[in-house]
Amino acid sequence: MTDQITTLKSKLRDGVSPAMATPLIPGTHTVNLDVVPQLVDFLADKGVKGLFIGGTTGEGTQLDLDQREALHAAAAAAAAGRVAVLLHVGAQRADDAVRLARHAAALRPDAIVAMTPIFYGMSDAALARYFQAIAAAAPDIPLFLYDIPQFAVNGIGPSLLETLARDMPLLAGLKSSRVDLQVVRQLIDALPRDRILLAGNESAALGSLALGADGLISGLSTAIPEPFVALTRAFAAGDIHEARAWQRCINRLLGVLGGARVGGIKAILTQRGIPVGPPVPMLDATNEPLWPRAAEILGVAA
Repeated sequence: MTDQITTLKSKLRDGVSPAMATPLIPGTHTVNLDVVPQLVDFLADKGVKGLFIGGTTGEGTQLDLDQREALHAAAAAAAAGRVAVLLHVGAQRADDAVRLARHAAALRPDAIVAMTPIFYGMSDAALARYFQAIAAAAPDIPLFLYDIPQFAVNGIGPSLLETLARDMPLLAGLKSSRVDLQVVRQLIDALPRDRILLAGNESAALGSLALGADGLISGLSTAIPEPFVALTRAFAAGDIHEARAWQRCINRLLGVLGGARVGGIKAILTQRGIPVGPPVPMLDATNEPLWPRAAEILGVAA
């Protein structure tokens, strides 16, 4: 394992890295760059370990490449080394992912992340070629694979993970959002222990940590980071009873979002004073008072 991955693992271990919402100008697919530093400051001040930029919750795949690049640059500059920065470069077309990886590499993030292409089923050999092209475009930057087959169709199984870990020295590890903890366990077992597994199933966050995940990536934590920070700290301290209490709290908070997940997350942020705007026009927005409901569950003032 390289020193880069060792350092990155120490930064991310026992913590949460929010899948950061992307501030948008209402009614557009244009990033509101003025709000990015405000959101980064909010999350860094809450004690998160890293930021996952432009992923699923960040609506990255809905943005043009120039907007994704602008978002990456703004977030990396705003973080200023306070937390680890993970930039999502995955795309439906490999050449787009390669372009994003090259741009990201120039920003010197802690890592890049690549989701599988979506919709069309791909063989492990085809997925390996895709990830290897991305790695070659950013040869000095650790790479996380992003496993979310319930949305992408294509997943990263234990066999492919073992192959890529063997063949790619700067493979940082895996971000898996699978809901089946038995599969998550198989992925943890397949990944060399000197690499990093970040779990994305919020409703089973504690279970994933108990199975051996190194940390969490969470979309809800971009709007409500407090219980995720508390859960990971309690688990790291060996206080399983406290960690269980925070998991129950998280599960109640997930119910607040209803069906408009990205819209709900962005509504909560806006209601907390960070004007991230609504989702991209194709996604459902909401004006429901979600933060007061969430604050009641947390036991804090709205």
